[in-house]
Amino acid sequence: MKKIALISLGCAALFTACGDDDSSSNAKVSSIDTSDIIAKTFDELPDCSNDLEGTFAYVKDEKQAYTCHNKEWIPDEPSVESSSSKTEDKSSGSKVSSSSEASKTEESSSSAADKPSSSATDEPSSSETEAPSSSAESSSSAEPESPAESSSSEESSSVVSRDINVGVYQYEFSGMDFLNTSIYNNEDEAIDSLRLFLFFTATPEQVEKCATLMDSDICQIYDKDGYSSPCDNDRELRDLFRRTFPVRIDNSYDSTAGTYTYYYPVPLGSTTIAPKSRLRIDLGFSSGMSNDQYMSCETFRMPAKKKFSKESSDWSWMAHEKDVDGADFEGIPLLDRDYGDTGKAPINPYISVYRNDDLISGIIPPNMKK
Repeated sequence: MKKIALISLGCAALFTACGDDDSSSNAKVSSIDTSDIIAKTFDELPDCSNDLEGTFAYVKDEKQAYTCHNKEWIPDEPSVESSSSKTEDKSSGSKVSSSSEASKTEESSSSAADKPSSSATDEPSSSETEAPSSSAESSSSAEPESPAESSSSEESSSVVSRDINVGVYQYEFSGMDFLNTSIYNNEDEAIDSLRLFLFFTATPEQVEKCATLMDSDICQIYDKDGYSSPCDNDRELRDLFRRTFPVRIDNSYDSTAGTYTYYYPVPLGSTTIAPKSRLRIDLGFSSGMSNDQYMSCETFRMPAKKKFSKESSDWSWMAHEKDVDGADFEGIPLLDRDYGDTGKAPINPYISVYRNDDLISGIIPPNMKK
């Protein structure tokens, strides 16, 4: 492969202002972290070395994303819908919704396998029960609905209580919000097919059109004796997260603040947590851009437009009282990045855990209940 130069991330963040400045294309690569690479042409991508394994790159002239794998730049599948559904079929064996009325974004990031459908929620699983709203393009123009118009659901499944807990704390790194998230399997048998749901409140401008995206950083499995090892499906999880977008709950519209409640489905794919073990995965929130009407997004690893905090009204982040919401919780604390190496993340009962379509742990917002 030719010797190639890297366009600086500063230019990537403001590429419309930088244009095609030849001076930036002559910059040499000294070190590469987990940030994405933005290049004007394919020839300007750096060599796909071992240090860049798993790194995502975007070529503007081709409008094509690539991933560094086995010392080669591999083009991502052009259809987010097809690549996402293939990943989910392989990792969890769940069926993806094929409704022709659902938007392409909903099919790729929040299909039937990514929507809460237990009897404890009323978020419909298809457009037959509610106007489609999770598409980043359609949701920004949709009119707010009243609860009476969108509170019913034709489908329901059982709520199964399992001894699964989620411990979490927040930290900041490079200006981005991260969640150090631990899923504890306290049972005597392994568990798989899990998804987490994070609930928060925001305006459409803070969330949609690639304004708030999710990626993963650290991923470790801890056995019952406390010994850790890297997740063997780290790449699978990263691909899943990058193709998953926040879903808007239409009957949650607050006309005074102009906000909605959103949920972020966190698919864990083929992950299996052994008995008395835990999974630790650090979730990062960033922003990015799209070149296809926001049916897919490329993250720039820059801070998300939505700022998460326990001081906000975000359901999964804020403090709760048992008499009001069902359990006492002081809110997600802001701690040092390495706190998890010495301390235990506090259990958060307001992050929901689903196994397939069953709610097995966690308390969901009132506007998700029947």
